[in-house]
Amino acid sequence: MAGALALGWLVGYERYFNGRASGTQVYCLVCATSCAVTLLAGYPALWYGSTSHENGAGDPTRVIGSILTGIGFLGAGIIMQTGLNVRGLTTAASIWASSAIGILVGVDFHLAAVGLTALIVVSLSVVPRFEHRLPARAVMVGNVRFREGYRPDSSEIHRYLVERGLQVPPDTLSITRSNGRFELQCLIFGDSGTSAEAMNRIVRELSEMPDVEEFTVTHSSRA
Repeated sequence: MAGALALGWLVGYERYFNGRASGTQVYCLVCATSCAVTLLAGYPALWYGSTSHENGAGDPTRVIGSILTGIGFLGAGIIMQTGLNVRGLTTAASIWASSAIGILVGVDFHLAAVGLTALIVVSLSVVPRFEHRLPARAVMVGNVRFREGYRPDSSEIHRYLVERGLQVPPDTLSITRSNGRFELQCLIFGDSGTSAEAMNRIVRELSEMPDVEEFTVTHSSRA
């Protein structure tokens, strides 16, 4: 299970480095939990204190599958998207992972349950502190409303950000028009070491632009 958590972290760090919504904690939780449930299914002779077959008990894997599916739907209801921010991914994954703890205790795999609990705590508490010291891309959400009659040019926007060491993924840029005014919304990616300075500079320069009526620049959430 610890090996699965480590491999899951490697995959999750690639997402974290690129500023994607699903961070390393989610990958760690899913990998470690999936490994725990798979290991459980591989040792049927040890279920219920090695007494399940003697008493003619049924196969608990059907119940386990139903539990994991049901809890998955419960966790999905927690995930919310606000604009370009996604919240609740880690909480949903932790709820799903905690159901596996109950399953392990239910079939009398107490040591494995304790181990999975420790790995979940490591994923939620230790992993974020560790990865904050590693290089990663910082993500900001930009929302700019222009004055009436002004038409923004996406190529100029890209050039403006590139000159400041930032970039906008093409699939995150959207421009809408309402009541004669254009509004731009996008994700802005930058290196973690320069994001704070770049953000302050963008805010200062946007406040001085006569064509900008109002704007909002916030750090994106990957929770």
